[in-house]
Amino acid sequence: MASWRVIVVLIVMLASSRHVAAHDETAIEENVAELLATPPPSEGPEVTAKRRWGLIPQVGYGPDTGPVGGVKYTHRDLADLGITLDVDGTYALEQQQSYKIGVGTPHLLDDRFLLFFRARYKIDPQMEFFGLGNNDVGPDAASTHLFERYDVFLTAGWRPIRRLAANFSVGLRHVRIGLGDRDDDTPFTRELFPDLPGVHGGYVNPLEASLVYTTRESVVRPLGFRGILKVSHTNRKLKSDFQFTRLVVDVGYWYGFGDRHTIGARLNGGFIKGPNRDIPFWELEELGGDDSLRGFFPERFLGSQRLFGTLEYRLRIGDFDFFDIWNVVVEGAAFGETGRVFIDRGELSDEFSLNRDVISRVVADLQYSYGGGLRFALSQAIVARVDVAFSEEETGLVYLAFGHAF
Repeated sequence: MASWRVIVVLIVMLASSRHVAAHDETAIEENVAELLATPPPSEGPEVTAKRRWGLIPQVGYGPDTGPVGGVKYTHRDLADLGITLDVDGTYALEQQQSYKIGVGTPHLLDDRFLLFFRARYKIDPQMEFFGLGNNDVGPDAASTHLFERYDVFLTAGWRPIRRLAANFSVGLRHVRIGLGDRDDDTPFTRELFPDLPGVHGGYVNPLEASLVYTTRESVVRPLGFRGILKVSHTNRKLKSDFQFTRLVVDVGYWYGFGDRHTIGARLNGGFIKGPNRDIPFWELEELGGDDSLRGFFPERFLGSQRLFGTLEYRLRIGDFDFFDIWNVVVEGAAFGETGRVFIDRGELSDEFSLNRDVISRVVADLQYSYGGGLRFALSQAIVARVDVAFSEEETGLVYLAFGHAF
């Protein structure tokens, strides 16, 4: 049993070469779905298997970050009040930093209303930009830049039935794009694409409405259906620097058979539209990263529309008690993913000042990635994912992420 503990600690702490956030467009709605799947405040003595808090150190290394350190803490029944608190922070030797705090509860007014607050900060002095559209620019980036973002969101939801939440969110996001650092002669994004909308950053203040429906009863073993429908709008009349409207649809289903096997499928689509030059490139639909086209770098593909699908199989390997603190369940996983982005040719040539070779590759075939990994569930608190993914551009990218991919 001691050997299991050593293996888990080493893998979770040392496998973080590409640590990125969950898909940003539906991150709040995914948190709402987790709130809906969280049981009411606990009653009676706490036992290891049902413990609702977890703490995981994050220690890793990446070629673009150097050594990385941080911590992840989640409590799903804070002060026995049914409040979820989630805190996550990392710091890299090459100055990449990411901090997040989220707090919420679905148990207001006899479980008829929910409230969720999130604040985040991120800075990366070597953010890679691969151009727009479904291109084949990679694996080398077209340019690099400093990316700094902070945002705050407040979400209120009404639960007409237990499994459904109708939500409204208000938020403020600020992005700064600078020249940043570079280790080679890669051009700076601001110099190579001076006409790219949003190339100097700016403010957006989205107003968002969403429906979240889930039949799942557990956060760490999410069997059942989850559906998200979301509309977001930001407007210059509301003191935003940009104006656009976004629509996102996301559906996923996990099915368990036998005692050890689980298979899941996900379909996701996104669409963003606004006046010419009013959609910053950092708000476009994106693919690539830890939960969408694993095997490609984060934000590898950017466009005004996105289609994405994934299929994943999980096999329960075993479980053990970690020093009588948590019951840890270990699962193996295999997955395959496909998707692509689209972008209007006219806007691409007239507004983004990219060359004709990029334009000719916009209408390309679907992109594919595949891989495998391990899942570590700490009681009823945290799920850590370690994935190794492959694509035609990369022989292997390693991710440490938290929560299931869908």
